[in-house]
Amino acid sequence: MKITVFHLINFALILVLLIFLIRYIWDLLFGSGYIPVEWEHARKSGRISKKLNQLRRNYPDKVRFFNWWFQIERLKYENIPGNFAEIGVYKGESAAVLHSMDPERKFHLFDTFTGLPSKDLALETGEAATYTHDRFADTHVDEVLLRISGNGNIFIHPGYFPETAVCVNDEQFALVNIDVDLYQPTLAALTFFYPRLSPGGIIFIHDHNHKWEGIKKALAEFNRTIPETMVMVADLEGTAMIIKNKSVKW
Repeated sequence: MKITVFHLINFALILVLLIFLIRYIWDLLFGSGYIPVEWEHARKSGRISKKLNQLRRNYPDKVRFFNWWFQIERLKYENIPGNFAEIGVYKGESAAVLHSMDPERKFHLFDTFTGLPSKDLALETGEAATYTHDRFADTHVDEVLLRISGNGNIFIHPGYFPETAVCVNDEQFALVNIDVDLYQPTLAALTFFYPRLSPGGIIFIHDHNHKWEGIKKALAEFNRTIPETMVMVADLEGTAMIIKNKSVKW
């Protein structure tokens, strides 16, 4: 069949329409057009800072972002006591968001800041087994602090977890964000923070999907030891949530 100019024009128009359709669907789910009505109401009411709104625009996973926000708003509404913690800080992208959502809480950040420990990598299967020690090593405490641009409630603990957690042994937590990619530190974080989690407090475990076998294994093992039911969030990489029963005393 002879391809004419008419055919080429039709093909180009179809291609352009397809690109616009894909961009529309992506924006609807994950872009600036994906804005829950409660967020918009809070913004118009002056309860969303300019900094947090800018972080919302730049953060790539809108489902994950708004899930954090809804849960932190619940913690405030229900007066759940305790500090925040994050294990697996890397360059501070998620820490900046979480701190901006509740800057009045003490926020403890745990990371080696030198990459992944070899003794943890030795236990891995799946995609994480392809990682090397220098994965996630391109970060620095000063860069993280600059990115968060927070107040005096930011406390950074460089080194191997849970050895670095001795300074918070007696503290209570309302929110814990676990994003460490590996089995051993995920299980260690769950084991350490769950007993210190306030009733009604929440733990997020990121990358709960088929690629990260160690994370799924750690959560499956730990979940058998607690009364709560794990809840999945349909964000881009998969997040599992544990909300501590209010009947469980800290």
